[in-house]
Amino acid sequence: MSAYEAVLFDWSGTLVHDPSPADRLVRALQLVNRDVAEETIEAMLVSLDEAAHRPDVVEVLRYEDTSAERHRAANLLWFERAGLDAELADALYHFDGDPDHRPLYPDVAETLAALKAQNVKIAVVSDIHIDLRQLLESQGVAGWIDAYVLSFEHGCQKPDPRMFLIALDLLAVRPEQTLMVGDRCSHDGAAVDVGIATFILPSPPAVPTTRGLDVVTRMVGARDG
Repeated sequence: MSAYEAVLFDWSGTLVHDPSPADRLVRALQLVNRDVAEETIEAMLVSLDEAAHRPDVVEVLRYEDTSAERHRAANLLWFERAGLDAELADALYHFDGDPDHRPLYPDVAETLAALKAQNVKIAVVSDIHIDLRQLLESQGVAGWIDAYVLSFEHGCQKPDPRMFLIALDLLAVRPEQTLMVGDRCSHDGAAVDVGIATFILPSPPAVPTTRGLDVVTRMVGARDG
């Protein structure tokens, strides 16, 4: 039998590419037919960074992913404090909802297929404000995913242990039968607090290249001696 009966995957930076703030701004500006000169991008990045450290913005962003409404309000406040106009703020806010902006890493499909071939259950556990089912369906991999734990649907976000406990319940597996795969120790690493073995990937690459998920396939396929 496989070493694990289930694998929980983070979404952003684990299954799909996480563009840099600069890349996000460039695309948002292009969508609204604005100047994408380097100095324009640099100035906006400075403004966004400064605004992100304002006490009122820090407070609203703290639990932004616990509801879709809270996420929208928090991020639009952030963009407003940074001086972005409504049109640009809207384009930037909706960035994550377009699968073309969040491409799968090249080794995701083969990894998910290999896990399912071993009868391993798969869940996506993500701090997110949108329904990832539709995105991953459009990218052709939803058929391999058995369950989703999306923070905005449950009113909690990682590192809250409830995110992982809900996943275990949905998949009907025990912690010791499960592997969590993510890219942030601070959030995904919290799975260890409920007894789930956790594998943290290196920092996401600058471009959507192979993520190294073959390691997960080998870990799951390991047999007891």
